[in-house]
Amino acid sequence: MTGARVAHLLLLGLANIRMNTCTKLSSKAFLLTALLPIPQYLHSNAQMRGMLEDHLVHECLSIVLKPLMKAAEIGIMMSDPAGNVCHCFTPLAAYIVDTPEACMLACVHGKTSLFTLALYLEFGDGFRHPKHTRSITLKQLNSIKVDPNDLEAYFQACKQY
Repeated sequence: MTGARVAHLLLLGLANIRMNTCTKLSSKAFLLTALLPIPQYLHSNAQMRGMLEDHLVHECLSIVLKPLMKAAEIGIMMSDPAGNVCHCFTPLAAYIVDTPEACMLACVHGKTSLFTLALYLEFGDGFRHPKHTRSITLKQLNSIKVDPNDLEAYFQACKQY
């Protein structure tokens, strides 16, 4: 990139291509779908800046992947290599991220499990913690009775989760 502008790459690939083929740059097995911005906010609170960045990534992914989400929901007509037209559903099979990105996408803190409701102090104990599911996250978001446009108040209300 030029002019000190940086971005996250959003690449799409097919699951049925062997990994040793995908990893070769010359195979062109991945399609550059979008360049997600990496903004620099001027807010004085570092955690607030992080929340704003995470919100922007969520919004960008929603916009860019909306056609794929719609195809996974209602299907899309596609032709195979032989020319036969089929009604196909295209679910997102995998999304490769590092731990901070995974926490951001799962809407959890860095010291909370992505997969269970365990806190970092409970990691390794013998208790089987409940799964962290979509319904739990949505229930927590719906329980917050603060205007989401008032980011400072919303940020304070979210701290308990």
